[in-house]
Amino acid sequence: ANDGVLALRQPGSALKPFTYLLAMERNQRTPASILADIPSPFRTPQGLDLPENYDHAYRGPVTLRNALACSLNIPAMRELNALGGPAPLYHLLADLGLTSLGGDPLAGGLGLTIGNAPVRLLELTNAYATLASGGRHLHPVLFPDQAAPCAGFQLPFAATSFFLIADILADPAARAPSFPPGGPLDLPFCCAVKTGTSSDFRDNWCLGFTPEFTVGVWAGNFENQPMKGISGVSGAGPIFHRAMLRLHRDHPPSWFARPAGLVAGTV
Repeated sequence: ANDGVLALRQPGSALKPFTYLLAMERNQRTPASILADIPSPFRTPQGLDLPENYDHAYRGPVTLRNALACSLNIPAMRELNALGGPAPLYHLLADLGLTSLGGDPLAGGLGLTIGNAPVRLLELTNAYATLASGGRHLHPVLFPDQAAPCAGFQLPFAATSFFLIADILADPAARAPSFPPGGPLDLPFCCAVKTGTSSDFRDNWCLGFTPEFTVGVWAGNFENQPMKGISGVSGAGPIFHRAMLRLHRDHPPSWFARPAGLVAGTV
């Protein structure tokens, strides 16, 4: 029997929000920070690695907002490199309950941010739930005991960082260059959403949240055969879309209150 919730699968770009969360916390990045989407060779134990974006194009200077919303590979790897390498992201993901990353924080290299380590759907969805709760991490339980509160902890990050990540992931204009309007990522209410696609289209992901619900979807073949050109937005995206609509049919959606001291401006 295959347990799709606990199976090890490549997450693709679904880990990028956690890289940018660290960049906001440690490198004082904002959604308007300018990042470089240019050919960027990185030295690895195997030699030089020259990563590419999914469309093999370079955009030059881009805002962090657009880099995350459009899921660009090179700016994410450059940000992880600016954080000192893969170790900070590895430790954050491990703290959030991802148990399948292996014992060496450096093993995946900068490719960790674009999904070269296997994860489990349950654990990654719960990590997104931590983003939705402003850093409050709870261990997943199948049948909650109302008498015994769930054990958990609070990530020591600013409330503004969690709000900004959610704001970017819920911005249809920012993702429009890569994900045209009217697709499955657009809902009739504000909803943060991120897709992921592994190599050879073996794994499709779509994860996201409102203040009320967090949903994680994996789509693929249990025998690990690649799909034919089906990405996270076209494979897992429609399932995510329908799930969110059903969840909010009887629960009116809301959105996160802007933290005190955070102002919006046009750059």
